[in-house]
Amino acid sequence: MLLDTHKTEIETLLARYASKRSAVLPLLFIAQDSYGHLTDEAIREVADILELPPTDVFEVVGFYTLFYNRPVGTWMVQVCDDVPCCYLGAEETIAKLRQTLGIREEQTTPDGSFTLQRVKCLAACNRAPVVQANLSYIYDVTAERVEALVRDLRAQASGSEAASVSGRQAEDFEWTADSRLSRIERDMGAMPTRDAQTAPEAEKAAEQAEESAPVAPAIAAAEQKIAAESPVVGSPDGTNASARPNPAVQGEFGTVPAHAAQKPVPVEKSADEIKPTPEETRAAQNQNLTGESSQQAIREAPEGDKLTR
Repeated sequence: MLLDTHKTEIETLLARYASKRSAVLPLLFIAQDSYGHLTDEAIREVADILELPPTDVFEVVGFYTLFYNRPVGTWMVQVCDDVPCCYLGAEETIAKLRQTLGIREEQTTPDGSFTLQRVKCLAACNRAPVVQANLSYIYDVTAERVEALVRDLRAQASGSEAASVSGRQAEDFEWTADSRLSRIERDMGAMPTRDAQTAPEAEKAAEQAEESAPVAPAIAAAEQKIAAESPVVGSPDGTNASARPNPAVQGEFGTVPAHAAQKPVPVEKSADEIKPTPEETRAAQNQNLTGESSQQAIREAPEGDKLTR
């Protein structure tokens, strides 16, 4: 059981994530390295550890090609057969591997040591032909170097450190002058400290001013040119006159009408502002009196006159 053999590693892994399900990929790689490939029982065990439905984990395994749900060799040997590698001898390398191992692509040697695969671009075209062995990159693998490659991989598999089919110990290798594989040392350098990463504010400001200095005159000149070519003239609606249609221009559907001036938005007045003037008050009173006199005359008129009216 994984919790018996990798308890500390699994607990450390789960502590990295707020949700257990986020650890599904690395935990599947642990299971794959432990069992050689992902059996149904191994997938269900991972699901139990992560408290997930088994279907969710089966879907992940079925999606990613680097999860193997069938028995594979101790070494998964993948040869790039994309265009650059083929130009430089990938097909001859594959043919030699088939001859040396006694298998074809997608097959595993009887002793369970090697599985052979073709893959597409491994993104190392400058070192073609390229081979991956448990995701370790091995560059410049010509047909003449295949036998030496197989001997070296067998020797590594028989060593004290078990090979990780999931590639968790992957490295980069190249050939020495005497046709031996040599691990490439990658000197990443020391991580810069916070002081080294952060320049003084004055130095930053000086650098920014220096970078922007040649740009400022160019921006000013461009703005002047735009202002000269497209002047904003007074217009009823406040737009650029050159941007409005010319009434004299005849188009497909006749004369293009000019823009009508926008009417000012009415401003609401307060109660004090709308108080009538004395003249308005007198006019309204006279109108009321006239209306009352007319109504009185109608009421006092004979019936015949009412009908006539």
